Amino acid sequence: MLQLSLGKSEIGLVFLDTNLQEEQMTYTKTLSFDMDGTITDLSFAESVWLEGIPRLYALKKGLTFKEARKHVKDEYDKVGREQLEWYDLTYWCKKFGLEFSPKELLISFENRIKVFPEVKDVLEEYRNKGYRLIIVSNARREFVNLQLERTEIEHYFERVFSSTSDFNLTKKTVKVYQQVSKIINVSPSEMIHVGDDLLFDFIIPRKLGIKSFYLDRTGEKSGESIIHNLKELIVTL
Repeated sequence: MLQLSLGKSEIGLVFLDTNLQEEQMTYTKTLSFDMDGTITDLSFAESVWLEGIPRLYALKKGLTFKEARKHVKDEYDKVGREQLEWYDLTYWCKKFGLEFSPKELLISFENRIKVFPEVKDVLEEYRNKGYRLIIVSNARREFVNLQLERTEIEHYFERVFSSTSDFNLTKKTVKVYQQVSKIINVSPSEMIHVGDDLLFDFIIPRKLGIKSFYLDRTGEKSGESIIHNLKELIVTL
């Protein structure tokens, strides 16, 4: 029988190595959130896209707001939410010939930025449990950064990713989550993602082995891994 004999210094190294492994395991628990509709409500984004742009277009073309909004929405639909242009204010301002900078447009509606009521408590809870908190959003960085700054929650997040700004991709592909996983140095199995889009935030990350939750704030859907607010989130890794 093979017997191991360890001196005190060697025993100390074994315990040290074990403690480091446990510390690393705790550190690599990563909880990822979508932004719009998950952390912040949709008032701000909808105001920019469905009020700001149409009003400016109506003024330029001499249309009623209703006429302008219909035209603008039709143009959005032609592009579709899986394309990069969908999220790009600069693209739409140029397309509609608007003499208004994207930054000015965002700032004009910043008073409508707000987080859902349970968000800060949930972020505090999981940060205290040792989870690394990150954001993975389709929204461009100028949207995400402004919302984080105005709601004063940016300090909760270790990293913030805009798939369209940072990777030139939308979350329709696992490549986004692969990139995020690589950058933060965790395996997909060590990640959890939560978001309100069935495809982008639930189906796609699951293909990569990320444990994901679909956030349905309407309460219309129910089932395993479906939650109706972030308070219902119960995660284990």
